[in-house]
Amino acid sequence: MQHLRIDSVQGQAIDATNLKRTLALMAASMDARFVRAGTTLSTAIDTIDRIITSIEGVTGALDESVAGIAVTSLKEVAAQLDALPVVQAEREADMARIGTASRVLRDHVMDMRQALRVLHIYGMNIKIAASGEAAFVGFVNDMGQRLAAGEEHLEGFLAKLKELSTSVGSVQQAGRLLAAEARKILPAVPQRLTRDANALHGHLGDVAAMAHQVAEIARTVQGRVATMLGALQVGDSTRQRVEHVVSALQLLEGVALSEPAQSEVTGVIHHLLAAQLEASSADFDRDAARLVASLKALQPDTDALRTLVEDDAGRNGRPFLAQIDEAVGEIAVITGQLQEADQRSAAMLGLITETVDELTGRLEHLQRVQFNVQDIATNTRLLCRRHGDLGKAVSVVAGEVDIYAHSLGNAMRGIGAPIRELAEVNASLAAKRGNTAGDMGGKLAQALSVICEGCQRTDMAVREGGDDARQLIELLTITGDEIGAELELGATMRQSAIVLAVSTLPHDLSEDALSALGTLLPQIAALYTMAQERDIHAANVPPCFVVASTVVEEDEDDDGLF
Repeated sequence: MQHLRIDSVQGQAIDATNLKRTLALMAASMDARFVRAGTTLSTAIDTIDRIITSIEGVTGALDESVAGIAVTSLKEVAAQLDALPVVQAEREADMARIGTASRVLRDHVMDMRQALRVLHIYGMNIKIAASGEAAFVGFVNDMGQRLAAGEEHLEGFLAKLKELSTSVGSVQQAGRLLAAEARKILPAVPQRLTRDANALHGHLGDVAAMAHQVAEIARTVQGRVATMLGALQVGDSTRQRVEHVVSALQLLEGVALSEPAQSEVTGVIHHLLAAQLEASSADFDRDAARLVASLKALQPDTDALRTLVEDDAGRNGRPFLAQIDEAVGEIAVITGQLQEADQRSAAMLGLITETVDELTGRLEHLQRVQFNVQDIATNTRLLCRRHGDLGKAVSVVAGEVDIYAHSLGNAMRGIGAPIRELAEVNASLAAKRGNTAGDMGGKLAQALSVICEGCQRTDMAVREGGDDARQLIELLTITGDEIGAELELGATMRQSAIVLAVSTLPHDLSEDALSALGTLLPQIAALYTMAQERDIHAANVPPCFVVASTVVEEDEDDDGLF
């Protein structure tokens, strides 16, 4: 049986009358205080969750696959604008080729139309020279129908060429407007846009790195706080041990013996409970001090978290965005005109294709007209041989018809080269359009939208993260203060142990005392829920009661966790 060394003078100075009430109130308040501390730590964990969620939103918005692509789009647009003079020069050259080919075509068409008109006149001359001879009139009427068909195709030719010429003029007009705007902003604005985009990219990279650091620190703090939340069980275990002492004192109050047996039983029980309180206070002081130290150890991490967030608050992306937005505003007019020029050029692609196809088809019809007229001229000359002097006069006119039919053929052969030229220019324009990056204005708007959203998320995360970080520090400080204040409870338990230990511990026990202890000690042992309580009990009861108490405790031990 162990013996406590207690200053009896100090113990006698403490009022023992309210000991049970003091311990009961302490146990009740301890539970409330530690539950409150647990709630505060749970709130701290939720606060860290908000910080992490907000930061993850930032890293997602600033990821290279999102903001990085947007910045790349800005630089691509700047490169497009830089290359604009070269692109426009090539487009002007293509328009010039189309214009030249169209004029050559029109010249040949006008020659063909003139040839057809002359052939019409010679047809009338044949009728006059033949004096209405039916055979000749039939040939002339047939030729007239062929020539009318040819003239119809030539009018279609001219209408298509006029449409093409109008389209060329439209593209050239758009090009002139574009060139005028380009002179105002090139090369300064695209170069500034590239420079600002690179600076923004660097800034976004710094913010993303900060976000990763914040998330890493926040997760570390969260893990440690979660561990502390589990360590708060020290409050619950200490409360239970104090409640067991209070219950044991109540059991002792139920024992009514005559002296000296009453004093003997009281001395044994008080000595036992003093040992329980002394051990409880030592364990509580140790574990609570560890909790307070752990909370204080979080201060460097929480300070670093707040510093990171607040430092980034002064390093937002608004200046970069403002500069880029200004550059985009300056090029808004030119991007609109460039899109207009591209649309007109694209419309021309279809028109040239349509023109080439239509002219090729009409050319085939005109070639048939030319062949038919030559056949008619040949047949007319053959017919002239059977009509004497009349035939001779008609034959002269038929010879002129043949000459102009050949002239018509020469004009048609001249059409082939400019038609091929149009087809080649069309293929070149189509290839160049396939290499363009699409709507420059749309690309700029989308890139700005993505970057603005990323910066807005960052600003919001920094603003809310700063508030959350400050709240987190406040919560952890409150918890540390509350648990630090609980350290006084250890002193209360030690003082209570001193009060109990003042009772005289008898060396020999009377029969009445032994009988009462035989009932009381197993009842007290049945209160315990922790192995440490049982060990202290066994070490602080008279030797004759150790085995009996141990048997009762083993039978009633419901939890093997302690």
